[in-house]
Amino acid sequence: MFDGVIKTFEAWHVLGLKKNLISLGVLDSHGCKFTGENEIIKVLRGALVIMKGKKIDGLYQLQGNTVLGIAAVASSSGDKDADTTRLWHMCQGHMSERVLQILSKKGLLAGVKSGKLDFCEHCVYGKQCRVKFSTAIHKTKGILDYIHSDLWGPSS
Repeated sequence: MFDGVIKTFEAWHVLGLKKNLISLGVLDSHGCKFTGENEIIKVLRGALVIMKGKKIDGLYQLQGNTVLGIAAVASSSGDKDADTTRLWHMCQGHMSERVLQILSKKGLLAGVKSGKLDFCEHCVYGKQCRVKFSTAIHKTKGILDYIHSDLWGPSS
């Protein structure tokens, strides 16, 4: 599943509400389509599934991460400090947990107390190395056994 981000500034604050809600009408106005079957809802933008949710107690709970300030995916870890830390981590180009903790101790990150960072899948993918291509070994015994030719031809 792709955790897409849908920016919307049409937000309502409800005192005492412990869940983030997102309106299907707002998603529709942002060009999204949604389908639901077997108690699973999928929100699509074009052919790409950007959000997915499961029906729990009559409401669809979206699966993914919450990004504060914009409507992304409405399920939350329940830990506001962890969500805020994750937001700062992403906004600062996936900076390390050590640097986040230093900035947090200096009071430079609004809303962050500890600077502890959960697992970030994007950081893992960004640090992976590509395996080098092996050197090709060609064993030819006679003349013209191995021929390389350009098949592109003339282009206009």
